[in-house]
Amino acid sequence: MVAETLDLLLPAAGECAPRKSSSGGQLVFVDCTFGAGGHTQALLDRVPGSRVIALDADPKAVARAEELARKYPRRVTPIHANFTELGPTLASIGVSGVSGIMYDLGLSSLQLADEARGFAFAGAGELDMRLDPTSDAATAAQLLATAKEGEIADIIFEFGDERNARRIARQIVKRRERSPLRTTSDLVAAVLSAQPRATRGRRSSLHPATRTFLALRMAVNADLESLATSLQDAIACVAPGGRIAVISFHSGEDRVVKHQFAAWRRAGAAESLTRKPMTPTQTEIASNPRSRSAKLRAVERAHNPDLPRSA
Repeated sequence: MVAETLDLLLPAAGECAPRKSSSGGQLVFVDCTFGAGGHTQALLDRVPGSRVIALDADPKAVARAEELARKYPRRVTPIHANFTELGPTLASIGVSGVSGIMYDLGLSSLQLADEARGFAFAGAGELDMRLDPTSDAATAAQLLATAKEGEIADIIFEFGDERNARRIARQIVKRRERSPLRTTSDLVAAVLSAQPRATRGRRSSLHPATRTFLALRMAVNADLESLATSLQDAIACVAPGGRIAVISFHSGEDRVVKHQFAAWRRAGAAESLTRKPMTPTQTEIASNPRSRSAKLRAVERAHNPDLPRSA
């Protein structure tokens, strides 16, 4: 939903000066989830002379941002940082009152295709799942090795909406007593062994391990807490009239965005640009099936100095 995101984010760019950042009048935007760089490049092409602060927790994404920076000299600032560090990161480089901030949540196709990261159930990569593999955060393998059975079940059910969560957790604990779950294939085997006998062999468009992998990735990276923290900073980082656009793929993420946007509206800090979340067209879904669950919401900061910190 690149075009839809820019349509919501960019009207602010062509209007009054207060919508510009403090950086000498230049239009400055923040891409909180650079990923493969599609949103940033589209924005640079659409707004000549603009600048994008490109954040990403993944060092490989930062390397791609550095490549784009060479293509667009002095217009891309790559920064290795999780978007939970949005406020401090912008302050550290002397940027405030940006024209717009965008988030494209979830994983990129490049991350899913990299077996070594452990995000996908294909292959037999290490069970890592950290967005930043250089961090000292616990990996998915470490989480599964130490968490209690009930904790694992709660994670899989709450983040993955997996009806067989307790059966899967029981199998994970049973198997780790014999040998630690170290690879994605170890986890897939545990999930498959937990499937009710009546459902085994049935064909489905959704792999039985999909929800479990999603849930563990969200737990390892504290996705919902991180998003809430980042959004609390975002409203103070945009100039009056600046805009914030978020694409989410998980109901929990969309709920965090919806509630935070509603809190800003009630406080008079922002106005909604999307009465209901925008969803991808059938054409986009056909060309990119992973986009089918995407929801796009956006707000514009009002001219209000009293900014609420949280929902």
